[in-house]
Amino acid sequence: MTSSEGEGFTFRTVVPVEGPVESWMTGVEAEMRRTLSTVMKEGVWNYAKTPRNKWIVDCLGMVTLAGSQVWWTWETEDSFRRVREGDKHAMKAYANKLTDQLSQLTGMVRGELTGEARRKVNTLIITDVHGRDIIDTFVRDSVMNAREFAWESQLRFYWDKDMDDLNMRQCTGLFRYGYEYMGLNGRLVITALTDRCYMTLTTAMTYRLGGAPAGPAGTGKTETVKDLAKAMGVQCVVFNCGEGLDYKAMGNIFSGLVQCGAWGCFDEFNRIEAEVLSVVSSQIRQIQEALKNDMSRFQFEGREIRLDPRAGIFITMNPGYAGRTELPDNLKALFRPVTMVVPDMEQICEIMLFSEGFDSAKVSGFYLLSRRDRAIATYDEHGLQASGHAGC
Repeated sequence: MTSSEGEGFTFRTVVPVEGPVESWMTGVEAEMRRTLSTVMKEGVWNYAKTPRNKWIVDCLGMVTLAGSQVWWTWETEDSFRRVREGDKHAMKAYANKLTDQLSQLTGMVRGELTGEARRKVNTLIITDVHGRDIIDTFVRDSVMNAREFAWESQLRFYWDKDMDDLNMRQCTGLFRYGYEYMGLNGRLVITALTDRCYMTLTTAMTYRLGGAPAGPAGTGKTETVKDLAKAMGVQCVVFNCGEGLDYKAMGNIFSGLVQCGAWGCFDEFNRIEAEVLSVVSSQIRQIQEALKNDMSRFQFEGREIRLDPRAGIFITMNPGYAGRTELPDNLKALFRPVTMVVPDMEQICEIMLFSEGFDSAKVSGFYLLSRRDRAIATYDEHGLQASGHAGC
């Protein structure tokens, strides 16, 4: 299987491409997940035995991200254990180690790398900067125990030996990795706003509810949902909603999502007409009740369909804009709301430059200048997308 960026891997078992397409495509999907599970296990196992630079180049992009997170989680909790046993400087020593690892990665970016390896390192720097910042916060705030909320609220990765599988935890939620192959499509810069949105969405999924980020255009609502899906190895499909959507089209979309275990992110959900939303509310409730009851099959829109427990439904809204509908109360109750505000653009730009090999990036002048120039065009929205184009 090869991604659009040119990265690929070989199935461990050959899947015959013959017979009805729905049969062999299901076999391909199952073998993709089986192979990636094996590759992930090997990658996590080899991390401690291989120099990190070589390990990054040798492994698949999704394995480098998830495997690094597994070991970051383990090393952080090991630092907590050492602090408990009397080594008061264990967390500070680990913070210094993470800083050294980042310096090595920026050195790799400035060196000779293939395009594929460069993409992997760029993305890994973004996640490693976030991990480093969290540990620096623990040192600054004297967080000394793994049971403290500052640690429990982080998205943590574990290789569970009993289940022989990769799990993620955040607060009280436990999620199994999805093993959806995504190639080298990058990750979002993780800020404090992103962390808060992650926590709301994972808490919603713990209770089998949906998530509803709301805020002005350009604040990263849809991108944050997509980025969390990437972190969990789950496919996320974005739908742009409008007045043309009726309850039959929504029912078909929901049916496809729950059968393949994908997330659906319905952009500008409040543009759908109020009459349709009332029917959509009952459809979503039906799916959520089936998820709460751990059903493998359930009745939906007059027929029995398969239910994959990885499925999730998320909506984004721009409140206060013209042509938007107020959601009915029974629909609001099915989603956990989270308000998105304008992100810290300066921090985002600095980390993006850092991931390209700059040791210390100060961009306040650059960003203020680009924002001033763009303010001339009053129709332009000064959001994440605009900053990305300005950086280019």
